[in-house]
Amino acid sequence: SNIKEKMATFDKGSPYQAGSPYQTGFSTGTGFGGQQNTANLKGKLTALDEQMRILTEELNHHKKEVQILRSEKDTLESMLTMKTQEVKNTLGNELYRVEEEMKRHFAHQKAQNMQLQQHITTLKGEKTALQQQILGIEKRISELEMQIGREDSQLLCE
Repeated sequence: SNIKEKMATFDKGSPYQAGSPYQTGFSTGTGFGGQQNTANLKGKLTALDEQMRILTEELNHHKKEVQILRSEKDTLESMLTMKTQEVKNTLGNELYRVEEEMKRHFAHQKAQNMQLQQHITTLKGEKTALQQQILGIEKRISELEMQIGREDSQLLCE
């Protein structure tokens, strides 16, 4: 009975089990209940093999998921880089077009300003000439009025 209790304790997870760092080197496969122990050990090994197979499958599955995610990340980064470059090029072209249009408008405005300045200069010259003509005509009118006034006074005197 005492041996059976020790075996039961061993089977329940004693630190001295096969494969543990505390293994004593004594074989439990011989002696009292040796065949039962061997079957129990085979069952445990089979369970461990199955658990290792499942864990390996899970690990491989997760590795594939990581590869897929990395691939998706690389694809998204590539697309983002392309879109960024496309927007940069579009904005650069638009900026160049707007700058060129502004240059044309400024050049046109400058030409119009020069034309207006020439018209103003011409009009000022014409104004000055007209003012001189007006002064000349006013002088002539004054002279004529004086002459008429003399003639009138001479006619009255006669």
